[in-house]
Amino acid sequence: MYGYGYQYGKIDSGVSIGAELFNAYKLRVLADGGVVENKSCTIAFLDSLNPYDGNLLLGLYPNAAAAYSLRQLNPTYTGSAIRVRRSSDNSEQDIALVGGVLDTSSLLTFTGVGDGLVPIVYDQSTNANNFAQTTAANQLKIVDAGALVTSNSLAATQGIITTGGQTPSIAFSGMTDIWFFAAVDVTNTTNVQVLYESSVSTSSNNGAFIIYISGGKLIIANKNTSGVSISNEYLISTDRQLLSMRLRTGVDKDSFSELYINGTQISASTTSGAGNTSFIDEILYVGARAGTSLGFLGKRQESIFYPTDQSSNRVAIETNINAYYGIY
Repeated sequence: MYGYGYQYGKIDSGVSIGAELFNAYKLRVLADGGVVENKSCTIAFLDSLNPYDGNLLLGLYPNAAAAYSLRQLNPTYTGSAIRVRRSSDNSEQDIALVGGVLDTSSLLTFTGVGDGLVPIVYDQSTNANNFAQTTAANQLKIVDAGALVTSNSLAATQGIITTGGQTPSIAFSGMTDIWFFAAVDVTNTTNVQVLYESSVSTSSNNGAFIIYISGGKLIIANKNTSGVSISNEYLISTDRQLLSMRLRTGVDKDSFSELYINGTQISASTTSGAGNTSFIDEILYVGARAGTSLGFLGKRQESIFYPTDQSSNRVAIETNINAYYGIY
């Protein structure tokens, strides 16, 4: 027993033990009418007493091509989580992971009463596929007028219509079965919002794919190397969601994509196109078209890209992510 009703089995959930204990403590204090402060410091201290890291996601399920998060995913990763620019003077500073979580205390001290914007989210896969946005107006926000942006009381980044970024060139042409896992807070399903796109414009580049939200649907599409477009549409709602998305090549529209929302597979409401899918090597844009327009309007906490089939690991990966963020 760790106290507060948490058994040893909880250690394997992929959650910082300090975060688990703090959340249990917080619920008890709030129930008694108290006030809880200094969350990041308390979690860091509790984790320092229990340095177990065998439950980190990329330690359990390695070989991701890119992994972006506001918690520690990789037990061998020693870098920072993000780089932040403060609005007051445009100074920038790396923000570390302390005790397996973002050092929000240092973050808020650095940004002061202004905004904190994110020019870089570092890739924890160690492949150096950092999510980067050099245009100030297009950067994600993590501090708003001195207050931490959160989702379910955990740090998050907030998007606007132009916010997004890009990773270096990724060899998609050698991939046949790829998976994206994303912890997001969907706040708008009407506007066109790009989650991922492997080209400046899928409609004009053969071999590109795109995942986007529009008109109450999440749409996964590919324009194959022969110039034929294939797409599957899935109904989606506004809420905190864990999206698990699979794309395959060399197959038709019926086998091209899969979508799981909060662990449940969603059937495509509409399919279109003909021919088999195919990819080419391109830059991966995350959160906006070409990193500059049609941006995702909600909040993001974690995004992981695997270049190989994760069907056998999907449930365990989803369980790990959900255990930390408490999405469903």
